[in-house]
Amino acid sequence: MRLTVSIRILIGVLVIAASGCVLNRNDGRVDSTKHSLGMQVHGMWVTRWDYRSPEDVKRVVADAASVGVTDLFWQARGQGDAYYRSNIESWGEELFRDDRSRTDPGFDPLELAVHEAHRRGVRIHAWLNIMPMWRGKKKPSDPEHLWYTHPLWRLQDADGKEQELHDGYVVVNPVYEEVHAYLAGVVGDVVKRYDIDGIHLDYIRFLSDEIGDKNLVPGDAKSLSMYARATGNAGIASRVDREKYRAWVRSRITDLVRTMRTAALREDPGLLYTAAVWRRPDIAKNRYMQDAALWANSGAVDLVMPMIYSDDDLRYRDDLKSWFAAVDDRKVVPGIGAYKHDSAGQTINQVALGDPRRYALFAYSTFFDSVNPDQDQSPKATQQRALRRETLERFVAASRP
Repeated sequence: MRLTVSIRILIGVLVIAASGCVLNRNDGRVDSTKHSLGMQVHGMWVTRWDYRSPEDVKRVVADAASVGVTDLFWQARGQGDAYYRSNIESWGEELFRDDRSRTDPGFDPLELAVHEAHRRGVRIHAWLNIMPMWRGKKKPSDPEHLWYTHPLWRLQDADGKEQELHDGYVVVNPVYEEVHAYLAGVVGDVVKRYDIDGIHLDYIRFLSDEIGDKNLVPGDAKSLSMYARATGNAGIASRVDREKYRAWVRSRITDLVRTMRTAALREDPGLLYTAAVWRRPDIAKNRYMQDAALWANSGAVDLVMPMIYSDDDLRYRDDLKSWFAAVDDRKVVPGIGAYKHDSAGQTINQVALGDPRRYALFAYSTFFDSVNPDQDQSPKATQQRALRRETLERFVAASRP
């Protein structure tokens, strides 16, 4: 069953009811009044597959601004790599998709994106995948990649078996202090060198194929020794022991969130610090070791952005209610999976189920033609994208004060 809302009626209501912060440029940077819980967020995620040239970056930012997007969540780290000029990590290989012989893109995508966004009055958040180390069955081509420089950071189970390369992500062990220090260094470096408005964390959790009731992950001797020293619990023999260990692992991921926040705010105390989180707080905590409700309630993050990607409006509403029950709703910006929707109307309907002035859409390539190699380029899909962005533009224009 799907809920239906008249877009025309909804927009009329929003014209009367809408209020929020106004974006102003100040020496090229957006005055975002960052820590206002009522800030208006018409957000959109831009993936690392959506750009690989300066022209792509300029077009993406211009496109988003043209439909009234206020906040771009710009992917700058995917899998232990950098889509900016980093002294710490390797360049992202997607930038060289057209010419595998190249090792430098010849421009800095994040620097250009920040410039283009700010001159249009758009906030820009550096979107960083935190725990992923690599994805796919083929190893990184750069010998300086994290995969090669820190092989012992890969997850191991109780049998000493490392997580193998597969179609999904291989991730770092999130309990190690040296992993925390490294990732905090990456975050601090980005904040120090780029005039971004926010740091946006993603994949700050385990993935579905890495942990389960029968797996002790991480199960290596070093992790177990850390657990014993921290808690005084020397063995993991029973189900109760296992739950205690999982709680400790979960707490270490929370520690990582806080350590990276400290590094970020040390460089820019006014930065907005946000996280993309699982669609429900209970599932996030119990299955993925992501205690995101605690993060929001304790101030470890400023906003959570639950990825409630669904074409079922009733499930969407129920998931969103679960977040509003767990966290002050002013700290929740719903993530909407527009790519799953058959129509632009359903996207707007889901926006309306929360605060219509606060949402983020996944993703850019759902609304605009992109260099993303997986985008459907058929005439029908192209026409559908045009309708989606026209509807979004009208909606955003009506919702502004």
